[in-house]
Amino acid sequence: MSLHLRERLEPALASRYAAAALLLVLACDPSGPLSVGEPRESSALATVALSSYFPPPEAAGGWRKTTDASQIRSLGADAGKLDALGSYLMSLPYQGYYTGVSGYKASNKAAIVVKNGWIVGEYYNQAGASTAVYYLASNGKTFAMLLAGHMVQSHPDLGLGLASKLYDPRWLPEGYPLTDSRKAGITFDQVFQHVSGIVPEDEAAIASGAVMTETDWDFAPFTVGKDPDYPVSAPLYFTPGNPATYTTGSTYSSVAFNHLSLIFRNVTGLEASAYLRRAMLDPIGVGRMDHKLSAGMGDQVWATAGNGLAGARDFARLGYLMLHEGDWNGTRIFPAEWLRHFTTSPAYRNIRSNVDCRWGSKYPSDMYRTTGSGQNWALVVPSLDLVITFSGRTPSSLSAEVESASLSQLFAAVTERYVGCDGTVFNDTPPAGNAAPAASFGSACSGVSCEFSDTSGDSDGGIASWSWSFGDGAGSSQRSPSHTYAAAGSYPVLLTVTDDGGATGTATRSMTVYDIRLGATGRKQKGYAYVDLRWSGATGPSVDVHRNDVRLATAANGGSYTDATGRKGAATYRYRICQAGTGTCSNTVTVGF
Repeated sequence: MSLHLRERLEPALASRYAAAALLLVLACDPSGPLSVGEPRESSALATVALSSYFPPPEAAGGWRKTTDASQIRSLGADAGKLDALGSYLMSLPYQGYYTGVSGYKASNKAAIVVKNGWIVGEYYNQAGASTAVYYLASNGKTFAMLLAGHMVQSHPDLGLGLASKLYDPRWLPEGYPLTDSRKAGITFDQVFQHVSGIVPEDEAAIASGAVMTETDWDFAPFTVGKDPDYPVSAPLYFTPGNPATYTTGSTYSSVAFNHLSLIFRNVTGLEASAYLRRAMLDPIGVGRMDHKLSAGMGDQVWATAGNGLAGARDFARLGYLMLHEGDWNGTRIFPAEWLRHFTTSPAYRNIRSNVDCRWGSKYPSDMYRTTGSGQNWALVVPSLDLVITFSGRTPSSLSAEVESASLSQLFAAVTERYVGCDGTVFNDTPPAGNAAPAASFGSACSGVSCEFSDTSGDSDGGIASWSWSFGDGAGSSQRSPSHTYAAAGSYPVLLTVTDDGGATGTATRSMTVYDIRLGATGRKQKGYAYVDLRWSGATGPSVDVHRNDVRLATAANGGSYTDATGRKGAATYRYRICQAGTGTCSNTVTVGF
């Protein structure tokens, strides 16, 4: 604990909580379901003997890895099917994004599969991707949840726990006086569940990310509702814990998570990224971690809602730490019980559990996943000693497809016995005869012209032929064809592959193609800059207007919008129009003044 915080504590505080130690501070509430030594009951949870291997830092040799198919089979996976999964993920399109960090490139992609402590699959889509850093976005929220467990473990005299109040002058003096009296009732657990009432991302564009670049935006005052230039964060938008009263949209709040940046600093005396480095990153051997910054951050580096970047192999380390429930080769980073509270409940979006069969009954109930925009995620399956990470900047419009396809292909590659969420046992008997090929493909479209890339695989042979149906009456027998549609619209694309043993496999995907064209004209009125946007080709009732890579507004799809910038003087603005809530966007236009 930092000295300045300790001096603010009531004299009796330390003795009050010291005897309770970890048992009390981990409790969700005084009669809550989680206490040390009292595991949750779940028929899906079983004691798993995980690998005792822990990789040294990459600079000291790094992960152990095998590409030998026989060894991979002995570890419980099929190398060919893992490669098919890797090919599929690497073929996905990307969406542009700017971080200002050296070594980041939005088009890079990476996937790492770790089984029983071995890297059994490692995939990159282009040169330089293996040494690049990736923007992990809201995975930062997951890291903040884990680091909060370390803080609870390291400062038992504070009595911090899931039921503790977020706003307390001992660890959040910046929040006083309160800008909304209801803030006094917010708990840490409500922040973790996104039910705190603090300004949701859907409420205002200024609240839609961890770090903002708007003029006069200041991280700490805005976070606690005291930024006079942006007062939207001052009130609560619903009573804490009662999101049913909020009807605007999702209650997901990055601003709520950013409070942890301030709390970590006040409790430990370290800026949040320095605390993360000391408490978690260095002990597990993570090398470079950078952060997307803006002038409004001041001397704050880590916005705990998620502005961090790391390499693909280091992201896998963080997943592996979660697999081992906070233990790293005998060093306890955070209590196992702390993580289990999140992984055995469906209530946490940033550590999403399959305990309620969220992803289907054929996948284990102990499976859980972290998530970040751009589809950066880590999937952990303790019962299979399995971690897979995916990094890049994949359009959010493909989220459901990528989620379904990656899970299907991953578990098709698992050869050892496992139990599904509904109790069904898989891989009880070995397959016989010729195995059918696994059909899959990627696509990338510009306007109505699309490129299709075959990523199919056959575990016991090879693919002999391909048959494509593009959904508009046209087809192809090429392996990776191109096709131009006559008009915008949605088309069911079907790929059928036949292997050298005569078995077939199919993959389908609904392709929606657009031809959104954008033009822009700048003008000045009384010295202020205005930009008139005109577009065509967008469908649906509304579009998202993006300025300088930040969503400016959601507007009616009427073909025109005027941005009153409210600014004078020289400036350059970049604009895009996107289908509302998707990554399908127009060309980018630049207007200078």
